[in-house]
Amino acid sequence: MIVIVSMTGSTTPKLRIKLRSYDVKMLEASIGKVVSLLSKSGATIVGPVPMPKKRRLYTVQKNSFVNKSSREQFERITYSRLIDVTEVGPKTMEYMQNIIIPVGVLVDVKVY
Repeated sequence: MIVIVSMTGSTTPKLRIKLRSYDVKMLEASIGKVVSLLSKSGATIVGPVPMPKKRRLYTVQKNSFVNKSSREQFERITYSRLIDVTEVGPKTMEYMQNIIIPVGVLVDVKVY
């Protein structure tokens, strides 16, 4: 049996799961999978909390010869959601290892 001790010194760790993606539909589908599997394991879930979206704007010239004032703009928006999990047990950790997340979704898990 593995006992996980968190940074605060308690024997019941808490998880903070942050999911990020450029596609909202893929992110929401992944959130649904994570929440359903964690609720099956008996963990207490707070969230998903929508975080502010990060918008990155790129400006490029349309023409390289003349018409310097002619420019085109592209944007990349990153969407993110936050889930806090309390009362984590061994069953919860097993379920977390077996979750299949699509390629376009980045998952950060922190134990505290």
